[in-house]
Amino acid sequence: MEETLVLAADIGGTRARLLLGRACADVLHILRRQEMPCAPHASPEDLIEAFLDTDEARPNVACLAVAGALEGQRLRMTNLPWTVDAGRLCERFGFSRVRLINDFAAQAHGLDCLDDEGIIVLHPGDPDENGVRALLGPGTGFGMAMLSGALSHPRVFPSQGGLADFAPRSARELALFGALLAECGRVSIETLLSGHGIERLYRFAAGLPPGAPLDREAADITTAASAGEAIATETIQLFARILVAAAANLGLTVLPRGGIYLTGGIVPRILPFLLAPELVEVFRDHPSMGAVLASIPLYAVRDELLGLKGATQIAARLARNED
Repeated sequence: MEETLVLAADIGGTRARLLLGRACADVLHILRRQEMPCAPHASPEDLIEAFLDTDEARPNVACLAVAGALEGQRLRMTNLPWTVDAGRLCERFGFSRVRLINDFAAQAHGLDCLDDEGIIVLHPGDPDENGVRALLGPGTGFGMAMLSGALSHPRVFPSQGGLADFAPRSARELALFGALLAECGRVSIETLLSGHGIERLYRFAAGLPPGAPLDREAADITTAASAGEAIATETIQLFARILVAAAANLGLTVLPRGGIYLTGGIVPRILPFLLAPELVEVFRDHPSMGAVLASIPLYAVRDELLGLKGATQIAARLARNED
């Protein structure tokens, strides 16, 4: 059986994970995997060029999972000034086949790769193995995707639901909404559930005006919360409540009986806050639909390679001419 070199990549707004593999029949041998910052590179082509060793053979097929809305096989990234174009990639690198896919759609394709170490049950619900599944989660931005069918060959529906409006649930959240409305013009879910969202929530918890200078970034705030610092802890508790409430709203919109998966780069770093027992009540809190929400499982994904694994699966199928 002829071997095919494949490239898989999961490119977010801050970092990219890339993999070079050799596909033969139903087996993919990983040759090299690397995580790289995006900012030092002027374009996705430059990022890929930096990853590929000039001394090694070039891959024949590629699948790139990218944060943004896909139009055909061209995509303008949401949180980077990059345009990713399949035709341009083929010209630059000589790929015979290339597939672009939304980053959260790639995570959906990677769900069947999760093992017990990669997933935490936040609420068991009553899962339907044939039910729709939904993913959502924060990173540089906020992503969503839905999927149906068997996990081995899912039908995936990408989404830009992270840009939908934030819905306050309490007087405190209403005050937060009002504080940010003047700064942002419109308060989306991503305004709060993202790296910059953590910084906005920290200002609110500290009583600072929106946009006030901070001496710490989202990662520092998360670390401080884990160490028990009061304002940082309040920040991440509020972040977790808003995240779980967003999951409940998606649950009512899609009715994902197969489960809701919280993913993204921030989720593994705030797991102790997501495991707080009161968040199950936040998830199920609806006057007429509480029983429906109680039946929907809620999971936290701590496997940060989920998107890359999904892109790798698609690349392997391209190498076998199955996709």
